[in-house]
Amino acid sequence: MFKPITIIALIFFAVVGMQIQRINAKPEPLDNIDSLKYFENLTRQYEREGDRVKLVETLIAKSQYLFNKKNLDNALIEANQALIVSLDLGREQYLEKAYYLLSQIHIEKVLLYESIDYLYPGYRYSVATRDSSKIGWYLLSISKVEEELGRLNNAIENNLTAINFFKSRNDSLNLAKIYTSQGIIHTEFGNFVTAQSYLENAIAILKVVVDSNYLGITYRALANNSLRQSKNLLADKHLKKSESYLKNNPKELARTQTVGAELLINQQKPNSAIPLLQSILTTQNEINDRYGQLYPLLLLGKAYARIGNYTESKKYLLQCLKQSESLSIIKISRLAYKELYQLEELQGNKTVGYQYLMKYISLTDSLFNYQIISEANRLENISALRQKEKEIQHQRENLLLSQANLNKSRLRQLFLIGFIAILIVLVVVSYLAYRNKQKANLLLAKQKGKIEKQKNMLEQRSRDITDSLNYARRIQKAILQTSEQPIDFFVDSFLIFLPKELVSGDFYWFKRFNNQMLFAIADCTGHGAPGAFMSIIGMFGLNQIVSELKETNPSEVLLNLNELFHKSFEQREGSEIFDGMDIAFCNYNPETRELRYSGANIYLNIMRKSNSQPVSNIILNQNESHTLYQVKGERQSIGYLTEKVNFTTHSIQLEKDDAIYLYTDGFTDQFGGPNGKKFRLADFRNILCSIANYSMAKQKEFLLEVFSEWKGNNVQVDDVTVMGIRIT
Repeated sequence: MFKPITIIALIFFAVVGMQIQRINAKPEPLDNIDSLKYFENLTRQYEREGDRVKLVETLIAKSQYLFNKKNLDNALIEANQALIVSLDLGREQYLEKAYYLLSQIHIEKVLLYESIDYLYPGYRYSVATRDSSKIGWYLLSISKVEEELGRLNNAIENNLTAINFFKSRNDSLNLAKIYTSQGIIHTEFGNFVTAQSYLENAIAILKVVVDSNYLGITYRALANNSLRQSKNLLADKHLKKSESYLKNNPKELARTQTVGAELLINQQKPNSAIPLLQSILTTQNEINDRYGQLYPLLLLGKAYARIGNYTESKKYLLQCLKQSESLSIIKISRLAYKELYQLEELQGNKTVGYQYLMKYISLTDSLFNYQIISEANRLENISALRQKEKEIQHQRENLLLSQANLNKSRLRQLFLIGFIAILIVLVVVSYLAYRNKQKANLLLAKQKGKIEKQKNMLEQRSRDITDSLNYARRIQKAILQTSEQPIDFFVDSFLIFLPKELVSGDFYWFKRFNNQMLFAIADCTGHGAPGAFMSIIGMFGLNQIVSELKETNPSEVLLNLNELFHKSFEQREGSEIFDGMDIAFCNYNPETRELRYSGANIYLNIMRKSNSQPVSNIILNQNESHTLYQVKGERQSIGYLTEKVNFTTHSIQLEKDDAIYLYTDGFTDQFGGPNGKKFRLADFRNILCSIANYSMAKQKEFLLEVFSEWKGNNVQVDDVTVMGIRIT
């Protein structure tokens, strides 16, 4: 029988691993305390003997032992000492092991920013030692850490290297993980189509290799991609799949549930999101998921702000900010500053809000400025180009091989006919073929040069135009975000805003003036860049008329806006610019429920219960429960005529549960359906009556689904804006 001392010694060797076997035979350690003493005795012995190789092996083994025991602080001390000795030795194999340990320890301690200092050197030494398993580990770890730190360009550059590496080794599982990372990054950049392509490729691979955990993570990424595009139904579908795969993984399940809580907030259900987020935080505290706690804290701040509990909101947002800054996760810090700015603005704390805004802008510029996004796209394009070049080279080699085999076959056949005859024919044919080929090659070279030159010019122009439009979109988006939103005025409301191109000729405008709620939607001439320019003039015009002239009477506002357009474009006889806009402008008094309206080619539509007092004598649609009325404005656009135009202010006394609808012509002008025709205005009004009992949030989802199904694969023909408001 084995003695107890021998059994314990064998167990220790299994824990310590192969590295200790190289150390001189000593009495094996018996327990944790004896094990550490054993390592310390060996360390002192090799320091006295000056054996630096065995010393560094002992330090690495001791650090690994402490890391396995979750004694991270002492493991870090020993790993740092091992690195110092390894640097003195200058041996790549020990440097890589020391950097590997230091990377593992910092990641485990959630010191992601510090871990970068060890991951990149470790990766270089793993490449130098040709350790494929370590190379793969470093590529995956760098991808995850850079992504979580928000350093997306670094993550993309690493991922492109990782894709080539894992493809060369036929490592499908790790390739799928990198595809998932690429999908998450492109979602952050707003490249939703590219992101979806990567994520769907990852899912296809993961279903073959059967990795449930990463399937759940990838479906969560797909849900987040849909959520960023306001495709709530699709996001909910992906979240259910993610939860089914992650039911045995508490950490990742909690992160998926966090995305579900964000979906509830987007669906105007903050009261349902709050208990879910509290439960998620409890789970993450139990499993010590410090990084995972950041987004639930942020969302709790957001949810409490939605229900008007600003004290709780600020508490969670400041907690999120403190924790994200301690972990150096600037992408979460950026979002926290944004929410704090909006919270202080709601409470009228302009000075404090401005300080938070400046910090948000600074972090946003560092993460998402134009140069960073352009560099990310450039790296992606370079990778695609290199892949295409490899395919072309492979095809060229196959073609050369086929040509060589064909020539050999012809030579064998011709040799049988007769050497002399073949020689004569071959000389003549070869000569003629050579001459023709020279001519053809010369012609092809000239044509190719012209085509390449034209191609490069077109690509450069396309890039310039795309870059300009992207920048214009950011400017227009920033201007629109300075305006208040329907939800800031009306609890039950929605806004559908779908630009045809990167920038839009439609715009919406909201402003609170004294006790009046002012809002408008407009459709400017054209779409794209010209329309966006007109929309900017319109928004600044409305702000100037209300804020500086103190004018809130709808007809006077439109009259002043008309005059502003003529002055802006310097209309002169013989040089008229026939540009302008259609607009509906409303002034609502929440105390009296009086709505004053004036319109230029955009009419006011009011939904009221059929058994109530009629709004006007114009009935657009009607069913048993509701009637859709119309109040007409002027059949005259802003800016088209130089003479003075009179606009009329209509006053309507609204009732509880009345619904207001304002929309431009983009929805009803869309071609689609089975016959490729326009969406009829009568059908649109019939839909509004049929969904009158729905909440405004549900009406928005229904209208978006109807529009998407009708459009199908057809090109969107115009900017689409639809606003719905229910009076409470």
